[in-house]
Amino acid sequence: MCSLCGFDKCPSGCPNYIPAKTNYYCSICGEEICEGEEYIVNDDDEYAHWECISYGRDLVVFLGYDIKTMEER
Repeated sequence: MCSLCGFDKCPSGCPNYIPAKTNYYCSICGEEICEGEEYIVNDDDEYAHWECISYGRDLVVFLGYDIKTMEER
């Protein structure tokens, strides 16, 4: 039990808190994707925090689709 927070597993606000290590990193922000965080994976096996996808254009690019502009024929 932690002498500062009183928990067996320290919460993130405790000075003794040690974040869980992960093998997955967000391809957008570069930070670890930790336990309890929502994420998505694209067909290229890239991971991203759900919160890093700020709007539809980000999601389309992350998923590997091209955004095109219609031109007059």
